[in-house]
Amino acid sequence: MSYEQQPPAPENIAQPQQIQFRTLSKDTNTALREVASTINKMSKVFVEETDALNATDRTAFIALQERKFLTAQEYQNDMGQIISRKNEMTSADPAMKEKLKKMQADFAEISSQNMEALSRMQRCTEKLGNTIRNAAIHAAQKHRGYSYGENGAISNAAKRKAISSGLSETV
Repeated sequence: MSYEQQPPAPENIAQPQQIQFRTLSKDTNTALREVASTINKMSKVFVEETDALNATDRTAFIALQERKFLTAQEYQNDMGQIISRKNEMTSADPAMKEKLKKMQADFAEISSQNMEALSRMQRCTEKLGNTIRNAAIHAAQKHRGYSYGENGAISNAAKRKAISSGLSETV
């Protein structure tokens, strides 16, 4: 199908759904348990994503992105509520507060491992892009026409003529 034969884009593109976040329980300890549940969900998503990156499983990585986005928003919402209720946290069960601190420390470690895997994948992608760009430069140089001088030699200007290449990425 040529460009001219492409059907027109749909007029009414679906708008993203408005996400309804929960309000944490009024009971401080219950609210902390709810936050712990969200931390667990976020940790699981990060572990799955890290595993997908380490296994170079592009399909699994892509499939996780929406869930990661939604879970991250839920995490942000819960943390915002906890921060706004920080005065109430003094009355929370000390064991629950300790459990939450440990969970946060574990989550920080999982998050760090995830960031390492993402950085590694980014470096690999950059290397691939550079390899493709260099191959394109070499192919262009190989197939480039030359200007021959009066004596049949290639002029120095033609030998030194640079090939411009660039890669533009927009995220």
